[in-house]
Amino acid sequence: MRLLEKIQKLKIVDGLLVIGFLLVILGIGMNFKDQFMTKEEVKIETKNISPTGKSDIQVDIEVVIDISGEVMKAGVYKLKNGSRIDDVLIMAGGLSLKADRNWVDKNLNRAEKVYDGQKIYIPKVGENVVINSTPLVRDAIVVRLNSASLEELDKLDGVGPAIAQRIIDYRTENGGFKSVEEIKLVPGIGDKMFEKIKNEIQL
Repeated sequence: MRLLEKIQKLKIVDGLLVIGFLLVILGIGMNFKDQFMTKEEVKIETKNISPTGKSDIQVDIEVVIDISGEVMKAGVYKLKNGSRIDDVLIMAGGLSLKADRNWVDKNLNRAEKVYDGQKIYIPKVGENVVINSTPLVRDAIVVRLNSASLEELDKLDGVGPAIAQRIIDYRTENGGFKSVEEIKLVPGIGDKMFEKIKNEIQL
């Protein structure tokens, strides 16, 4: 009887050991599965994250314009690059009652694009317009860097035929000028010359 009892006890112990062993294996398996799923979820989430390309970033380039004289709200205004003189007049509240509209019609091109640092002055009726002690010339020189001919570029202050040709060569090689200041990259045009011609050039 004792032998039979011992055998039964051994069977119970062995059964418990087997069950315990199976539970340990099951626990390890569940832990491995959790870790595996976590890694897979991280991979899936990582794949769903797409970096923002440079093309998605939009930067509004602004120009600063000073308008004074006979307008309703004279001052310095920021506008988007590519804006027109008419946009500046609208921001300034339009012409005042004293504005010389005849002068405006003859001398101001409302459809012209503005450029950074531009000064616009609207005179009143009968006013003798003077800028830097020099009477305003109706047909002031305005040279467009991306389309001007050699002869037109040659008219700029300090720019001769040689430098004019370099300007044309530069815009041809680089697909045109992106800003007025870029002209300083042309050989022979430094800061001093740029200061002389900056009010005479546009894109």
